[in-house]
Amino acid sequence: MNPVFHLSEADVPAKRSVFLDLAILFVVGVLVLFLQLGNSRFWDQDEGYYASVAYEMYRRGDWIVPTFNEQLFAHKPPMMYWGMLLGFHAFGVSEFSARIPSAIFGFGTVLLVYFLGRRLYGRDAGLIAGLAMSSCLMFTVVSRSATADAYLTFFVSLAIFLWSIDALKVCVATPASTENFQIRWRTWVATYAAMGCAVLSKGPIGLAFPITILASVHLLEPWFASIASTRGASRADRLRGALQILNPWNVVRTLWRMRPITGIAVVCLVSGPWFLAMQWKTDGAFLGEFLGVHHLQRFSEAMDNHSGPVYYYVIACLVGLYPWSAFAIPTTLTWFHLESRSRSFRGWLIISMWIAVYLVVFSLASTKLPNYVIPAYPAFALIIGAYVATWVSSPLPGAWRWQAIGWIAMVSVGLLVIVGPLSLTFLEPSVSSIKSLSFDASTLQTLRWVSLLGVPLVIGGAAGWAMHRRGLRRALAPCFAGTAVVMMLLFWQLLVPLADRHQTPQDIATELSRIDREKDSPPSIAVFEFFRPSMVYYAGDAVDFLPDVSSLAERLTHEPKPVIVLNETALGKIQEHLPPGYRVTQSHAAFPKRGKVLVLEPTLRR
Repeated sequence: MNPVFHLSEADVPAKRSVFLDLAILFVVGVLVLFLQLGNSRFWDQDEGYYASVAYEMYRRGDWIVPTFNEQLFAHKPPMMYWGMLLGFHAFGVSEFSARIPSAIFGFGTVLLVYFLGRRLYGRDAGLIAGLAMSSCLMFTVVSRSATADAYLTFFVSLAIFLWSIDALKVCVATPASTENFQIRWRTWVATYAAMGCAVLSKGPIGLAFPITILASVHLLEPWFASIASTRGASRADRLRGALQILNPWNVVRTLWRMRPITGIAVVCLVSGPWFLAMQWKTDGAFLGEFLGVHHLQRFSEAMDNHSGPVYYYVIACLVGLYPWSAFAIPTTLTWFHLESRSRSFRGWLIISMWIAVYLVVFSLASTKLPNYVIPAYPAFALIIGAYVATWVSSPLPGAWRWQAIGWIAMVSVGLLVIVGPLSLTFLEPSVSSIKSLSFDASTLQTLRWVSLLGVPLVIGGAAGWAMHRRGLRRALAPCFAGTAVVMMLLFWQLLVPLADRHQTPQDIATELSRIDREKDSPPSIAVFEFFRPSMVYYAGDAVDFLPDVSSLAERLTHEPKPVIVLNETALGKIQEHLPPGYRVTQSHAAFPKRGKVLVLEPTLRR
């Protein structure tokens, strides 16, 4: 029997290197993304919303209609709810069960980044890119959270990866044309199927962004490639080339090569059945809220006070990619020289468009949140991998000097992280700078542990600087990767559990639900001026979130009399409406802000 795969002697070391790389990524992934996933309760707002929705669907045995607090919840499509439902069925209802699908999809994205980076820039670049994905701040947050971002990032990355399998077979560093694209029909089917899953993860953006990225590459590659190969051409010649590429007929012809009919059919087959079922089950109410409010309105208006300047996402990505963004300047300098040294100009363009489309579109949107550009993080990781790989081979002289500054900056940031929280926690609370903060005093005491995050930065930065000075290039990447992994482990295994101790809404809802079960009475919790969606999950039933005093007064006229949860600042507003017998039975810190959360119960309740 002939073997399916045949390896020559030269192929064996390469095969072994893949296994070694995957083993490294697996160990780091387990430590950073999977270890102790359930070591904290759900965090408000997002996790509290989505976990509550999945729990309600689980209790009803409903895999179609998402509801929050027994009301239609049209914020997101069902992919993440399906993941949580599978987790609940497999492991029971818990924080771990809701989060583990996100961790699995996050690790899947790490593998996609590794294989794409390896194909484009070699083994070192692929491995470093995978490590950057699994140990940067923001991606670990979404991969350890019961939210939709890890799902969306995986399917967007999968669509681009599948398309690249064919697109990168023709590696060009010379003038090209769209005729070079030999994308097979079955590859387009697989690519559009991944986009359909992305639509089920977070809506139309799951199709709009990856298709715009691929269309940009199809359309702009001839122009960019000609510029790269004719750097002495006049501006007029370049402008004529751009106008020729962007003329309407060429745009239509390029889009037609992307098989739009196949795309529409496949995306509709994958995602259409659920949308049709939702419209039917909600009598047409779903799409109006889903598209009108949570997509169009979020783009045109700043919702929930989430706005920001046009450079918002530059800062957000620098923070979200930390500590790998410590070398942002030399990484950028190297990237803009890499297209002339790369084995694939097309690969350079794919990654550049991947980042540009997300940053430009969301920078123009009115509502801004750091997680909106998470699907572009794989492209950032590939750039980081390509840059760090040059530390061993042939770094650019300018980038090499900037790298020295990067190691010094790591040490400086580490010292600030150590000194800053300690200075706050050891100052007297009466100091004006402390009083101006809205944090509770107990929360400020926990801040001292944040200082530990600075320790690996100082040690790693100092070690990297010493290695850099001595020319120990091969040790630089392991030093940096180790620093990032240790920093993330401290964050998730120490700081997050410590911060979780201060969460009070979950404790309140769990305790009140337990008392109701013991008394065999229906749950009755009214929340006033203290909206925390996680309370619905931990109460195990609907919670009355009352918008104003009149709503509370009306609720108090009915039986059974509710337990009231509110901020202490709102107590004076409702005092005159309280029936006789109500008293404060619990007082909790209003994490993370200053103040107290009070629980008022009728005397006869207990």
